[in-house]
Amino acid sequence: MFGLQIAFAHGSIQEVKAIRKKKALTALVITVMAVIVLWAATVVVDYWRVRHDFERPLFATASLTADDGGSGTYRGLGYTIELEGNFLPEDAFPGVTAFCFYLFGNCIAEGIRD
Repeated sequence: MFGLQIAFAHGSIQEVKAIRKKKALTALVITVMAVIVLWAATVVVDYWRVRHDFERPLFATASLTADDGGSGTYRGLGYTIELEGNFLPEDAFPGVTAFCFYLFGNCIAEGIRD
């Protein structure tokens, strides 16, 4: 009963329902945007590590790897990284030597370290 008195004090029940619906929609949009920003951050971090730091990806998991300690295919959410590298302790130049970065199945970047 007290809740209805507050509802009528601020307007009709339809207005209160509209305000609640708008708040729920706003919360949903903010949540979706936060998920998209976090996903983009994981993609950028993995891309940067492979492309510029010549390291294995941090967030993508290895699905097919070779016996050299890291070469193979790494899969993340919506992206795949195929890389070759020197990952054994006795290698002279450790790290990624070649890679191809796929986003939604399309190769968007590839490179070879000299």
